[in-house]
This record gives sequence, C-alpha cells and structure tokens, in this order.
Amino acid sequence: MTNGSRNKIKQLDNDYIRQVATDEHGQAQRVAQVRRRRFILIVAVFGALILFFGFQLINTRSNLHQVNRQVATSQVKLKKVQQKNNQLESQIKQLNNKDYLQKLLRSKYDYTKSGETVYSLPNDNAADVTAN
Repeated sequence: MTNGSRNKIKQLDNDYIRQVATDEHGQAQRVAQVRRRRFILIVAVFGALILFFGFQLINTRSNLHQVNRQVATSQVKLKKVQQKNNQLESQIKQLNNKDYLQKLLRSKYDYTKSGETVYSLPNDNAADVTAN
C-alpha cells in the first residue's frame, strides 16, 4: 500500500468504537496495575527474606566469635592447669624419693635423727619452722 491509499481509510467514530477503545485501555491499565502489585509483592517478599537471613547470618557470626573467644580463654586456662599438674606430679615423684624427703624434713622442719645436734648459724634460711 502506498501513502496515498492510507489516507483513503477512515476510522469510524461511533459509540461502539469508543467503547471498545475505552475497554481495551481500561483492561490494559488493570493488567499494568496487577503486574505492578505483583512486582511490589515479590520485591517485598525477597526483601523480607534477605533481611531475615541477613540477621541470622550476622547473629551466627557474632555467636561464632564469642565461642572462639571462650575456646581461646579455656585453652589458656587448660595450659596453666596442665603446667600446675606437671609440677605437682614432679613433687609427688620427689616425695617418694627417700633422700629428697630427708633433705626436705631437715631443711624445712629442722628434723634430726636421735643423737644429732643442729647448730643454727646466722645466715641459715630455715631459722623458724613457721617461716616459709
């Protein structure tokens, strides 16, 4: 069709044509409005899910850091207790040794065998039994 033949076509302007055009326009608006509502609803649902899971993630990371700090402090305490335990075990082994036990009794408590005489000199550390 040429440009000249298009000008020969005229659109009818009656009530039926106006009503069809109005109905089509109204229906297009309703479809656009429904799509807009669906889009807003979908965005709101995804936004709520992102907020919920984001909060859960942040809360979980916070709890993880707190537990890691507790583990670190517990490990430090455990090392101190293990060192103390090792010291006590070595003391137990030494107390089972008769020579060490005799030296300890003589130096700390001024223990003597029958017939021995103890002379206390001014530079002795164990001058008093209660001192130590």
